[in-house]
Amino acid sequence: MPAKKHDVIVVGAGASGAIVASELAQQGVRVLCLDKGPRHSTEDFRLKQDEIRYYARGALVPSMKTDPLTWRENSTDGDGTLAPWADGPLGTANPLHLPPSLGTGGGSIHWGGACWRFRESEFRMRSTITERLGPDALPENHTLVDWPLSYADLEPYYDKVEWELGISGRGSNVVDRPELDENPWEAPRARDYPMPPLRQGTADVEFADACTRLGYHPFRTAAAIASEPFKGRSGCTYCGFCHGYPCHVDAKTSTHVASLPAGVASGNLEIRDFCRVYRLNRSADGSRVTGVSYIDADGRSVDVEADRVVLACYALENARLLLASGINRNGQVGKHLMTHAFGFFMGLTKEPSNPYMGTLVASTSIEDFSGELVHEYDPSVLWGAPIISWPGDYQPIEIVHGMPATAPRWGAGFRDWMRDNYNHVWSMYSQTANIPTTETYVDLDPHRTDPWGQPALRMTHGWSEHDERMVEFLLTKKRLIAQEMGLTTWWEETTKPAYHLSTHEVGTHRMGEDPATSVVDVFGRSHECENLFVIGGGQFPSYHGYNPTETIWALAYLTVDHMLDRPLLTSPVPADRFLDDRSTAGAGRVG
Repeated sequence: MPAKKHDVIVVGAGASGAIVASELAQQGVRVLCLDKGPRHSTEDFRLKQDEIRYYARGALVPSMKTDPLTWRENSTDGDGTLAPWADGPLGTANPLHLPPSLGTGGGSIHWGGACWRFRESEFRMRSTITERLGPDALPENHTLVDWPLSYADLEPYYDKVEWELGISGRGSNVVDRPELDENPWEAPRARDYPMPPLRQGTADVEFADACTRLGYHPFRTAAAIASEPFKGRSGCTYCGFCHGYPCHVDAKTSTHVASLPAGVASGNLEIRDFCRVYRLNRSADGSRVTGVSYIDADGRSVDVEADRVVLACYALENARLLLASGINRNGQVGKHLMTHAFGFFMGLTKEPSNPYMGTLVASTSIEDFSGELVHEYDPSVLWGAPIISWPGDYQPIEIVHGMPATAPRWGAGFRDWMRDNYNHVWSMYSQTANIPTTETYVDLDPHRTDPWGQPALRMTHGWSEHDERMVEFLLTKKRLIAQEMGLTTWWEETTKPAYHLSTHEVGTHRMGEDPATSVVDVFGRSHECENLFVIGGGQFPSYHGYNPTETIWALAYLTVDHMLDRPLLTSPVPADRFLDDRSTAGAGRVG
């Protein structure tokens, strides 16, 4: 008897895949969702305050043994080596520097929850840089392009994310709410967040006050964590085990609790866990996909068929599967890799900061130096980013790995340093993205394979002079803030960090209107295979100083509307509230 053919197969039950699978199922589409990890439930995480299990041993994340990733700084460095920042005995399972969690929810299980809309100028980054700094400002080998859609196109989908999934925060440019004006550079929005901001960490108040005295414009960071009960989920308990950890009360907006249950309840969504997809299968002429092949928990190869396939894994795994399946006719798959350097800045406060409490996103940010705004201070810096306070959610082992170089690492000196300083630790960070070039990409490693014989992914990425300059400029501002706060001492991350992976990787299956220079269209539909959708951060044509997840979610909802042939959402924000040059950014192209 032939296997049942599904309407849609969704590969990956993480941030984007869970939304697409659930939304389609609720509209009567028969969906099969495959994930190589387990199917998580809240009960699995009731006793989750375990730094050994989740931080040191990486219970949620894939290891280099099962999902190897190799790295080299540039294409002349040979074949590459197993990612050195992720292969070793000390703290290497930190989810911040590994591919995201396995299983339902994916990276939204362990993420910190920082939730950002991109600013309007971010959608036309290349044009903005060349207009303001001249056509020669970008490096010769750059591959930067503008987005094929605008902020105006995504505004109603950002709004849907915030109100459907539950985001805490306080807007600053809300229609008919002139009193909300903390961040003068926020893009216009139809309404405020559905929940107020999380309670601030102790040192975060000092950060905000110092920024105000310096003439900056602090505002509360939006968070994908419920600050109060929301749609049957609990409000945050400020337990201090958040980034890198699951949530034991479902306050964190993970798609395994915020999206999938409604899809499963529809009766149209089947989730199969421990299914490792290794190939997308194609029709004889290659114009369509017919389904996928996966290895199940018993090591058997299974073929499943569907009318449409949605590839919704992490940006790196999406690229690997496309390449391994031979779907790369125009040679664009894996190109234009972008990731974040965090510019970590850590110091000691005079009064206790209580870093073991709360969550890192119970914080304040400033955007005075974001995007093109940085050009007013230093035109040699191509693009800026927010500076963000990290007021809590620091566990002891993590602090040990973040100690200054001068701190003793053993014996009585180590004991005394931790005793005297742990309760005064506070930090701030920024997220500057590398400028994509012909030397930032991923491809299949020519030699290394995983235990199932599938080719590993190889990353080619180094930090350029332009990338370092962005980090260094923001460090100069962080030093001013630290002085104003009265920190007793501080230490900084290098402008050229040793890691090249942040779980914020994007750009590897770029979206665009030209099939010759992009992998998918604005809806995530493959230019090469008409019934294949490839979605997630890999769609991004450029990258900025913000966490990618809210934009990934907004694009997922856009994809769903297209797949269901529904009218696309339009923003109720008056047109004159958007930038005057919005038409050149592609506004309305998806409408």
